[in-house]
Amino acid sequence: MKKYVFATTLIFLLVAGGACVAQSDEPSLGELAKKHRQEEKNVARVKVLTNEDVATSTPSAQVESAPAATSSTATPAPSAAAAAKSPDKASDTGKGSAATKDAPEVAQLKQKLSTYKEQQNGWKQSAKKYEDLLANETSDFRRQMYQDALQGDKQNVQVMQDKIDQTQADLDKAEKASSQNH
Repeated sequence: MKKYVFATTLIFLLVAGGACVAQSDEPSLGELAKKHRQEEKNVARVKVLTNEDVATSTPSAQVESAPAATSSTATPAPSAAAAAKSPDKASDTGKGSAATKDAPEVAQLKQKLSTYKEQQNGWKQSAKKYEDLLANETSDFRRQMYQDALQGDKQNVQVMQDKIDQTQADLDKAEKASSQNH
């Protein structure tokens, strides 16, 4: 009986020792946590964008390339013409001796209107890009991402149109008030 207990104990110790040796090859929980923290430091941080960030940002890279791709929209020509006229009129009112106090306001509104039209054109170009990508995409995930981006760009086009309409109304009022002062 002693031999049986001794043999059983010996077998138990060998199995338990083997399990302990096998465990020592795996990293400890502390080592895993340390490794995870180091990986987090190496990974770039992700910025979460809100509607406020998107509404105030402009597609500047697309606005710069707007003259090259004017065939797809009808707004670039008026915005380019407004941008060209705006500085001239502002300088003319500064040179004239009969300049009224409303003239700077009119020039400022024209500049704002031109900027809004350029921004709207940029959003339209971005929406067109996503429409083109969406037409050729086969991946469901990417199609959903392109649809979401397209929806956001269309909303931004509408926001810019609302700003354009409001600024145009303000400009009409300012021009009318300026002409009545002459």
